[in-house]
Amino acid sequence: MKNDGIVYQNKDIISKIFAEEIKDKSLRAYGLDVPEIVRVLPTNLPAVEANEMRLDNMFLLKDGSLAIIDYESDYKAANKLKYLGYLHRVLRRYNGKRKHFPKIRMLVIYTADVRREQTESRLDAGCLLLKTTEAFLSEIDSERIRRKLEDRIKSGQRLTEEETMEYIILPLTYKGRSRQAEETKKAVELSRYIKEEKTVLFLLSGLLVFTDKIIDEETANYIRRRISMTKVGRIIAEEIADAEKATAKATAKATAERMLKSGKFTAKEIASYVPGITVKEVEKIEGELLQNA
Repeated sequence: MKNDGIVYQNKDIISKIFAEEIKDKSLRAYGLDVPEIVRVLPTNLPAVEANEMRLDNMFLLKDGSLAIIDYESDYKAANKLKYLGYLHRVLRRYNGKRKHFPKIRMLVIYTADVRREQTESRLDAGCLLLKTTEAFLSEIDSERIRRKLEDRIKSGQRLTEEETMEYIILPLTYKGRSRQAEETKKAVELSRYIKEEKTVLFLLSGLLVFTDKIIDEETANYIRRRISMTKVGRIIAEEIADAEKATAKATAKATAERMLKSGKFTAKEIASYVPGITVKEVEKIEGELLQNA
């Protein structure tokens, strides 16, 4: 993703907020009758091949099964090959680390652009049968849910867990990318009426995570800017920024030490070549090396 100068662009921040608050939430609001979420699992699936596959979401559920979620704005039969790729790599990962094959649910959530009669949930290749569990956001009453959420939020009432999940997915229950982007921005603006920052952060991070593949970069940045305006959001951003600075400082120190040990550079030269370190700091490192020699 492009960097527009927002500190909150760092995906680690969004992931941290989302992972903490998604625990024990249910996906039933989306038409998926599966156990509650226990925790978020890594979505990058490295393989022997040079490419890396990244799925949309993967969760550990309360019954011990894994839920792979993919969001689609259209139906293609060939997508099932993609799902098979996910399953293959997840099974390889778990069999390699834990020597067992977990039970996996392949969940496909279709935006309002797709209707139930347009899809096929199974792939029967004779020796192989793939069964996906489908959810159709076209079957959700968008306006009823929007009015309900607006009434509760603007009147100062706390959202139920089901309503928080409805809030996150609501923009995708409308047809078309432009309308979805418009509704996403409306959802962000609605969050300004919520006083509890913890709730705001979960709703906005959930919006960003769940709509990541569907919304455009401008809309995604709109959400990030709103997150960065919250007090908790700024604190988390500062924590990550401090960690990154510490790593950069350690790297600069290690580089300075190597250059000093080579005997080819003065402290002044090293400070001019290595970002993030001063002449005094290099001289201090030089003194420590002499003491330990």
